[in-house]
Amino acid sequence: MNLSKIVFLTSMVVLGIVAFSFGKSVYSTYISEGMSFYKLGEYDKAIENFNSAIKLNPNDPLPYRMIGLSYYKKSNYDEALKYLTISLVMEGENTITLSIIGNIYYSQKKYNNAVLVYEKLFNTENNSFVAFRLVKSFINVGKYKEAVEYGEKALNSDISWDTIDQKTFVATLREAYIKYASYLEKNGKKNEAKIYTEKAKKLN
Repeated sequence: MNLSKIVFLTSMVVLGIVAFSFGKSVYSTYISEGMSFYKLGEYDKAIENFNSAIKLNPNDPLPYRMIGLSYYKKSNYDEALKYLTISLVMEGENTITLSIIGNIYYSQKKYNNAVLVYEKLFNTENNSFVAFRLVKSFINVGKYKEAVEYGEKALNSDISWDTIDQKTFVATLREAYIKYASYLEKNGKKNEAKIYTEKAKKLN
């Protein structure tokens, strides 16, 4: 190999390294600025920066998640779901992302979808808010037995009550007892209905 070819190949390698470093630097800048705008509540500017980051590196789930969160803050739930789902597929199960998706379904009154998300979170997260939303979602879709089962499981566990007041949760479980008792009575199971009516009365 002659000297001119060596010089040419060396130059190409150097240019490649410089281009890669430059692209990485620009990407980091877009992410950093996007985060800053997000924290300031300037969600449109945040989305713009994260989209620019995706153009440079479409394989990183972070900007997709942040775009989803930005749309969530703007109450644009359809777009939020779109980007959060992409992020979730790329990075695997992320509890924060799952929680936001569950909250979106709950806000949209898509309680069957919310149940699927909150049930998965309930089994991995010791979180009173998730337990509360799961029980409420079951009630809203008429699955009172499941609402009771998960409500009792949460109440009898070592769950932390820092995100939902325990009295609020107890009131929701009482609602589940009463509705389940009514359902049982309508279906001719009066003795079983009495059990849950009594449970509702005794619940403090």
